[in-house]
Amino acid sequence: MTPWVVPWTCSALTLMLNDLFVNFCVLCTTTFLVGWTLRSLKHAWTWTQIALRALLTVASSFVLIANAVPLAGGVALDLRAVPVALATIGGGVPAGVTVALPLIAYEVWRGGERALVHGLSLALVVGLCALALRGVPRDVENSGVRWWVPFGIFAPSNLPLAYGAYLATGDAGYAASVTLLLTAAQTIGMLASQAITVTQLRALERAEVLTDLAYTDKLTGVGNRRALDEALSHPGDISHVLLLDLDHFKLVNDTRGHDTGDRVLEATAAVMREVLGRRGCPYRFGGEEFAVLLRQTSTAEAVGLAQELRRRVAQEVGTRSGHPDLTLTVSLGLAGVHPASTALERADNLLYAAKRAGRDRVEAEALAVA
Repeated sequence: MTPWVVPWTCSALTLMLNDLFVNFCVLCTTTFLVGWTLRSLKHAWTWTQIALRALLTVASSFVLIANAVPLAGGVALDLRAVPVALATIGGGVPAGVTVALPLIAYEVWRGGERALVHGLSLALVVGLCALALRGVPRDVENSGVRWWVPFGIFAPSNLPLAYGAYLATGDAGYAASVTLLLTAAQTIGMLASQAITVTQLRALERAEVLTDLAYTDKLTGVGNRRALDEALSHPGDISHVLLLDLDHFKLVNDTRGHDTGDRVLEATAAVMREVLGRRGCPYRFGGEEFAVLLRQTSTAEAVGLAQELRRRVAQEVGTRSGHPDLTLTVSLGLAGVHPASTALERADNLLYAAKRAGRDRVEAEALAVA
């Protein structure tokens, strides 16, 4: 496409708006693709995920440059500054600089005065984004910024481009109108990109809430039976299955009420999480019965953990539940995870063996420990 001439003709303006719309569509598409890197809100991002998102954001900017609108004097309009602004808002100045530097290097490689013009413009975008976000909550990416913020960022950052257009054409009106058009397109593009990102983040949040509801016991916050069954279907590094049952729990409900019973279950789950740490994952198996999947532990280590659980429950659950005069004990059955199809049944048999043997004890496969 040949450079635009001054003054604009109606057909030239129509073509320009059409090319800007193509740029806008490319921006929305690439923003959606970058959003696919969002897989979880709960866990910290790994460096691999951060690098992938940065790479995709830089790539999206180059796609926008490839679809730029050529103007008089070698000036070109595109929305490359929008991904830079989004990266700065989402990841701070380091993220913005990471995305902007390859774009500036590309213009330097191409040569000419536009390298300085685009370099200054992108530097202003990063700086103005950082300035606009001072004092703004860090989760701004989850909700987006107000409509006037993009305009306030892009209008000043486009001044180098306006000056370049004026030097190339000598027409101040042309330079001003080009700058206003680009600023409007960037503002709309950023608002649309934010809407896409916020929609993806909210969908991910809703999906994680639904997953929690499906796989988490509402009262205790540990995994439920569905989560336990799914974990056992792919045992991986799981070595042992431990079942524990609160002794005479029905008596607690009957004499102190179901509210106290609920507090006891919550306290038991809290003790389990503290004792296990990263060594195992607790689940509520049903009623007053819990299950634990232990990772990469020997039988001796597993028995030691079971005994520690037994002691800590007896020592702490009554006090934690608001009844320091209440002493609760647990019976535990410990089985190896292999074969996984019978692990729960074997652990359950050992649990009832502990009950029959007098309660408040651990029964392990091929080993009884009082």
